[in-house]
Amino acid sequence: MRKWFWLLLYVLLAGVMFMYRYELLEWTDSHQSIPMLIIIAMLFALVPVIPYKFVIAALGYSYGTTMAAWVSWSGTTLAALLVYAGARYVFRAQARSYLDRIRGLNRFTSWMEAHPFMGVMTLRLLPIVPQTAVNIYAGITYTPFWTFMIATAIGKMPAIFVFAYAGAQASESIWLSLLVLGVYLLFMTVILLVFRFRSRKKV
Repeated sequence: MRKWFWLLLYVLLAGVMFMYRYELLEWTDSHQSIPMLIIIAMLFALVPVIPYKFVIAALGYSYGTTMAAWVSWSGTTLAALLVYAGARYVFRAQARSYLDRIRGLNRFTSWMEAHPFMGVMTLRLLPIVPQTAVNIYAGITYTPFWTFMIATAIGKMPAIFVFAYAGAQASESIWLSLLVLGVYLLFMTVILLVFRFRSRKKV
């Protein structure tokens, strides 16, 4: 019964966030209460009704690189903690049973549990991996809490800083903003290709 309660609560939160997503973004433009901004950033990370990179860029445009990066990092880290806790303490048994039945993931799950810090850090850096999926996956595998939190906190920093900086520069030069994003995406593509090459080499 408790599992259904939390699931229903999340669905209701997702519905509210979806209906008022633009109003919440507009609210962040005219308010500078850091605790409230962190809560809003956490909600957008918890319920990704808008791509979170867009939220970071919007905060950067309104408040500058430093404040946007700090608010976004705090919000998304808190959201990661909540999703990790929910997956670990509420849905772990059922989710782990389902995970064990997927043959293709067994080897990766074993590697993840043997190298939890490197696993979480790598998944955080790869731009194509949904971050909510990382939180859930870490929660249902045997990833220690502090290992997950430290790897998450560090792994999220590069992308958050880049998108906050790009958003801050958009008010002065949209071309510089696009250049920053292009360089970042190129760098992440190289990392992804290296990761895939090394993964195939080990098989």
